[in-house]
Amino acid sequence: MMPKLKRMFSYVREGFLMLFFVPAGAFCRHFSKKYRNLWLVAERGNDARDNGYRFYEYLRTMHPEVNAHYVITTDSADEMKIAALGGGVRYRGFSHYLMYYSAEYLIGTHVQPCAPDLIMYYHFASKGIKAHGRQIFLQHGITINGMEWLYRRSLRIDMFVCGGKPEYDFISTHFGHPDGVVRYLGFCRFDNLMRTAHREKMILLMPTWRGARYPSGNEFEKTLYCSSFRSLIRSGRLSDMLEKYGYTLIFYPHVEMQKYVGCFTAGSERIVIATKETHDVQKLLTDCAALITDYSSVFFDVAYLGKPTLYYQFDEDDFRRYHYKEGYFSYRDNGFGPVCTTEDALLSELETLFESGMTVPSEYAKRIDGFFPLHDAKNCERTYDAIKNL
Repeated sequence: MMPKLKRMFSYVREGFLMLFFVPAGAFCRHFSKKYRNLWLVAERGNDARDNGYRFYEYLRTMHPEVNAHYVITTDSADEMKIAALGGGVRYRGFSHYLMYYSAEYLIGTHVQPCAPDLIMYYHFASKGIKAHGRQIFLQHGITINGMEWLYRRSLRIDMFVCGGKPEYDFISTHFGHPDGVVRYLGFCRFDNLMRTAHREKMILLMPTWRGARYPSGNEFEKTLYCSSFRSLIRSGRLSDMLEKYGYTLIFYPHVEMQKYVGCFTAGSERIVIATKETHDVQKLLTDCAALITDYSSVFFDVAYLGKPTLYYQFDEDDFRRYHYKEGYFSYRDNGFGPVCTTEDALLSELETLFESGMTVPSEYAKRIDGFFPLHDAKNCERTYDAIKNL
């Protein structure tokens, strides 16, 4: 009962804040230079590593005339990156609320961009209660599943940016958004990937999270997710392979699963268990030689750089039951690498990659080219032009 009462109080509190900040934002928008023609950018409110940060970096360096600000917590590990660019705004501070309600453009990687509470303001918006600014959804991963909360009936946004052409085709025809809302512009972070990518002798193991109904707490250790990845990173065969070819493997679970890293131990000094506190995920993607994932859309970033991917899908039925229903993308028919359902099969495919020098087989290279017809490091520029012309 207490969590429900606390959440109810939070909704009431935000309602009262709206009564003040909606008119205050309108006043500042018209009479204060600081708040006029404002572009507000954010990710989750506590980070700056994704499409939001890369677009903000582009704005501050290529278009300093734009009145742009970035929302981030003061205790974030990324706060110094925003301080170096200038224009930082403290998350949930007075200026954040005032800018949120006065901004002309609200630009971010999550639904209800820049909101003081992403989930709460998503619910407000689904009831028609939203801020003045035009909302630009940059996404934080390519959408490949039928995510109903991104359908028009639930999500009222002005621009929905896609990173790939088949993704655009699927969303523009199935999610119910008006013509012109869904745009294929390419992800802003891809521009930086192209500038900074290189290959170290490192394999990135990066599985996605599991839905809210997935067993948690003490029950998590009984799951197939836990037992499968625990077995893999303690595999003697894997350790021997890494030693033979001189590679390391970094196990980086999804941020929503990192609370369980204590359940895992590495079987070799060549295997590292990483978290967001110890590693920058974007740097891991640019530095890796190959990716092993289950269903995480980060494989698109790796494929964009021409690096190979292996899919380790030991729990497909559970994943579809607890997480996302399959959308337009079939890993077997459209994926960028082989799908493995057992540890032995995965390690055999990994050995094949080692022997090939980490090259992408031609069959998968053709699929990658078809998914990313835009491959020119101009995604930030296209996004800027599209927002200006809204």
